[in-house]
Amino acid sequence: MTDSTKYIQPTPHDHLLCLNISKTFDNKEREDIYDCARHYWRLSVNRAEKAEYVLAIVHGIVKAVFKPIRWYKSETFIGKSVRYEFDGIMVKDSPFIGLCVWNCVNPKSQNPVAYINV
Repeated sequence: MTDSTKYIQPTPHDHLLCLNISKTFDNKEREDIYDCARHYWRLSVNRAEKAEYVLAIVHGIVKAVFKPIRWYKSETFIGKSVRYEFDGIMVKDSPFIGLCVWNCVNPKSQNPVAYINV
C-alpha cells in the first residue's frame, strides 16, 4: 500500500465480517462479485449472524459491501467440512468501498474470514 492509502476506520458500533475473495475474484471463478462473496465459508455462523455488513475484500481493499439477510449451511459445497453461505443485498453507497482493511485485519492471515467488532 502507498502513503495515500485510505484505511477503514470502524467505530465500536460497526459489526463487520470481512471475506477475502481475492483468489476467486482474480481467477474469475464465479459469475460476479456477489457470487464470489456469498459462497462456501468455514466460519462461526453465530458470529456471522451478528455482523451488520459483509465486506468483500480483494488484496486488502473493500470491493463490495453486502447487508446479509440470512446465513445457512451450504447444500451445494462438495467437501468434508461444513460450509456456510449467505443471501444479501449489495450496499452500493457504502463508505467502506475502496478502503483498505489491513489496519484491522492481518494481511498475512491464512484465514479468509475476519470479524471486526463481532
